[in-house]
Amino acid sequence: MERREAWFAQFGATGQHRLLVAEENGLVTGYAGTTRFRPKAAYETTVESSIYCAPEAVGMDTGRRLYAKLFELLSGEDIHRFVAGYVLPNAASEALHRRFGFKVVGVFSENGRKFGKYWDVCWAERAR
Repeated sequence: MERREAWFAQFGATGQHRLLVAEENGLVTGYAGTTRFRPKAAYETTVESSIYCAPEAVGMDTGRRLYAKLFELLSGEDIHRFVAGYVLPNAASEALHRRFGFKVVGVFSENGRKFGKYWDVCWAERAR
């Protein structure tokens, strides 16, 4: 928890940067949130969205419900663009982002590292 304090501190109950957490029977099954895209003032109206579903929650509509609520809560905020990056291949994440109006703008090769391996990351955006 101590290592995540700075991460949690970037979210608020109001404003552009929110975090929603799904839980079932006391276990976190997923989360969705928005964070600052870049620190420069010119990018204040662009936010990066992130979504995660626990393996046991995949296929249970958790991601769709989280994103739907997140975008609903942010509808009145001063946001011009949402951007999102997801590791490839990931058909479920690709379909979810497409469902919410994201369009692919490019792929960075070996841009992300997890599980001891480098992965390509697809970047997508959507208008408010």
